[in-house]
Amino acid sequence: MWRQEHPDADLQDIPGDLVTTSASGLDPHITLQNARYQLDRVAAKWAANTKRDQASVNKEIEQILQENSSAPFAGLAGEKFN
Repeated sequence: MWRQEHPDADLQDIPGDLVTTSASGLDPHITLQNARYQLDRVAAKWAANTKRDQASVNKEIEQILQENSSAPFAGLAGEKFN
């Protein structure tokens, strides 16, 4: 319905878990794709708040994501989560 009312709106591909919730709504995990989708916005805000270079903050966050992501069931199924 929204699309019919806004046929000229530009659409973006976004991670599914960015617009859905878990059954309880309390799941703290997001996909690595979701985290990366938000990376530039988060890094920009963090850089502004700490008066640091956004590129270095972006790199630091990416490293944190890599160190703390894992796939469900010890990597046997699904994509990596953060």
